[in-house]
Amino acid sequence: MSDAGGSDYVVAVDLGGTLTKVAHADADGTVSGVVRLPTQLVDGQASVSWLASVLDDAVAARPAGTCAGFGVVVPGIIDVPRGVVRAAPNVGWYDVPLRLQLSQLTGRTGTVAHDVRSGGLAEWRIGAGVGARNLLFLPLGTGIAGAMVVDGRLVDADGYAGEIGHIAVPAAGDAVCLCGQRGCLETVASAVGVVRTHARLAGTVLDAREVAELARAGDPAARQAFDVAVAALVEALTTYATLLGPETVVIGGGLAGAFDLLGPPVTSGLDARMAFQRRPRLVPARLGADAGVIGAGLVAWDLIREDVGP
Repeated sequence: MSDAGGSDYVVAVDLGGTLTKVAHADADGTVSGVVRLPTQLVDGQASVSWLASVLDDAVAARPAGTCAGFGVVVPGIIDVPRGVVRAAPNVGWYDVPLRLQLSQLTGRTGTVAHDVRSGGLAEWRIGAGVGARNLLFLPLGTGIAGAMVVDGRLVDADGYAGEIGHIAVPAAGDAVCLCGQRGCLETVASAVGVVRTHARLAGTVLDAREVAELARAGDPAARQAFDVAVAALVEALTTYATLLGPETVVIGGGLAGAFDLLGPPVTSGLDARMAFQRRPRLVPARLGADAGVIGAGLVAWDLIREDVGP
């Protein structure tokens, strides 16, 4: 297929602290040729020159098409209009003009955006959130961030919007968060948080999938770890719903596979706690681990259409 003057794909990249996903993205959101690579770090910083070579390699791998540009999504605080990564501790970047550097190294134009907001854009447009005008995409992974759609628009706030994982909730107690605050949602309701709670109770370190299996089997420590996560999510989502009134909450990330342990009890907890607020519908994410790279393609195509105009 072709779009934007005959250019028929963009290179989409989801850059993570340990793993990077690369794909060719067509204008309708379809991705192909997804490749997973270990992120190359130099002295704790992701290598921009390596990332540029990844973009070049992806273009070389599809010689029959025409590359219209690139979309790169990064975890952290991203100044999207300027293409600057303000703070991305997972990849060691602070005030990095990434879009400019990649354009200079590859000779191509593109966009740089936030990984979770881009993943939320993908779930909203072509995933589990299609049709909602007010939506929260809530990936429960190593940490917790959120992509907020309000009145049909994705909220960015200069890159600072959506950090719901750092709302303080009573269920988290005084647990110290990596951000420096205490009692943050992600200390108990992320995949890492559930693992940590279970380890404290059981004295055994397992991964989140193993803890979920034990919880389904009725293991007391595993059940309690999920109970704490549920209580924290109910508290945080009540606050979110009071302020922004979502119709739908899409649960993604590493704990999306444990939706059976989270979705029904969180829904019941919201029903019991809420008064006048709109109780959102909770659904599992549909795009899985590829939501970020699909979103990277979508934001790149959005920029191309904006530049081309009507």
